[in-house]
Amino acid sequence: MRGKVVIVTGASRGIGKQVAIELGRRGATVVVAARTVEARKSLPGTIGETVADIEAVGGKALAVQADMGSEADLERLVATTLETFGRIDVLVNNAAATSGRAWGASLLELSRADWQQQYDVNLNAPFTLTRAVAPIMAAQGGGRVINVTTGHHGGDDYAPAPGIPVPLAYPSSKAALDQFCSLVSGELKRMGISIVNVNPGFVRTEMVDLMEQKGVDASASISITIPTTVLCHLATCDDPMQFTGKVVQAEDLINDLP
Repeated sequence: MRGKVVIVTGASRGIGKQVAIELGRRGATVVVAARTVEARKSLPGTIGETVADIEAVGGKALAVQADMGSEADLERLVATTLETFGRIDVLVNNAAATSGRAWGASLLELSRADWQQQYDVNLNAPFTLTRAVAPIMAAQGGGRVINVTTGHHGGDDYAPAPGIPVPLAYPSSKAALDQFCSLVSGELKRMGISIVNVNPGFVRTEMVDLMEQKGVDASASISITIPTTVLCHLATCDDPMQFTGKVVQAEDLINDLP
């Protein structure tokens, strides 16, 4: 990854943070994007802390505060990266709206604004960023887009994890993200760009630790090293086109890695 520039969204904590650190360890220059500049009371992690952790393992990083629901912030994120480092090789769309009033709200309880906020972060941000970086990557000879999605998208038995209220907007926006990946893959492939979606599974993150404190059963959660390893493999493997347009299950792919 020496000489490569990677944007990772939602990188102040969780999967995004671990992927950013590991790619930095492997030599990439990492642009750490998220909203959190000051630590929250309930959740640890800031973009500055992630940059410090990357630098601690010998990597180079830049923190860019960005709200994934703001088109202006997304445009600034790409512009700042290009102005600072001159290239963009990998985009990891990891950020997601995973809390708030939309979670567990029924159809009649869910406002249009809450519905739209989920789509702005989970679908519109990856679309906007992918559209922005594609010509940059194409001019360089290629690149990679990796989206973090979710698993089973619905049905009477759907639940994101035991004890967690069933959301409506979140899984539907992620299902749309999977369709986006499939539909745009041909156009991007002709530009030398691969795109793949990764379902990380029910991962033990800081958010899950917090939910467990509130009574959620997190015994089925998996180690964060599983999706981190898979995402980093997709960012660095020799033949990313073998995955383009697909939805990859992290727990399945990890067993096939050397």
